[in-house]
Amino acid sequence: MQVSASSAAETSRLGKLAEYQILDTPPERVFDEITQVAAKLIGVPISLVSLIDRDRQWFKARYGLNAIETPREHAFCAHAIKSDDVYVVPDATQNPLFAENPLVTGLPDIRFYAGAPLITSDNFRLGTLCVIDTKPHDGLSEDAEKVLTLLARMVVNALEARRHTMRAQHQIRMMTRLTEATVAVAQAKSIDELGRVLTENARSLVVPDAASLHITRADDTPFKAIATRSGAAADAVAWQARGDILKTRGSLVAATLKDIPAAKAGDDIKGSWMGVLIGLDADRPVGHFQVWRQSTTSFTELETAMLTDLSRVASAVAERLASH
Repeated sequence: MQVSASSAAETSRLGKLAEYQILDTPPERVFDEITQVAAKLIGVPISLVSLIDRDRQWFKARYGLNAIETPREHAFCAHAIKSDDVYVVPDATQNPLFAENPLVTGLPDIRFYAGAPLITSDNFRLGTLCVIDTKPHDGLSEDAEKVLTLLARMVVNALEARRHTMRAQHQIRMMTRLTEATVAVAQAKSIDELGRVLTENARSLVVPDAASLHITRADDTPFKAIATRSGAAADAVAWQARGDILKTRGSLVAATLKDIPAAKAGDDIKGSWMGVLIGLDADRPVGHFQVWRQSTTSFTELETAMLTDLSRVASAVAERLASH
């Protein structure tokens, strides 16, 4: 698999690597132990879990080497990730790709290198598990290749487990925030307070650039807009957005701002938008609540679900307050 550092495939690979939130993190026992096992079983002094970033290779784990990273242009592993199999360099001084490499002509005096690519289940190559020696080898035996491949798979499994744990912890934190937000919204004693509490808590849940609650009169004309950091861009789409929400009979609507008709005239209005009706009766809603952010990154499933749940509570509160 040939990968150019400037290609769309490489951009996607770097995006996948970023998802793991692993770069520049402290040492972790599982990765350290895998590198130790690799070095011992292959019989070499150096072993690394190397992750290929945009301009560097960074070592999540290292055995027998003090450096924590090197420039990508010097990285043997940058070549190894292009392969589906173990990439072997028996003697770097005899290989035209590496003979003049600073890691060969200077410390750590690489001669032998073998790297097994770290391939995710969706076929992204994040880096390698590699073994290095300061003296040449004839090659790597078939059994040693199998061992290195197996250990590389263990690294990937550890990365996946780490990512799942982080996601679970994030969801627990967000659900705690949602519970706190729900209690605050439920205790609102006026429409003004509802708007303030709703928008403040929405910001903590979905991190938008703006959040606003738009309340309508009984005759369906605008009554008030309660917003935080809304600005002209959010106000420009607010009423049209309500129409888009009404068409869905109360379901949550999410889109990029450029897809909303009222926003098309303004080239400066960009980003992601999400809105939902406020009011238990979709035929006669009290109003609508919307959030938007300048980033075109879509709102996640978790963010969408949390906003929907919070808006349902706000709907009940708004109905109660509107009836008094």
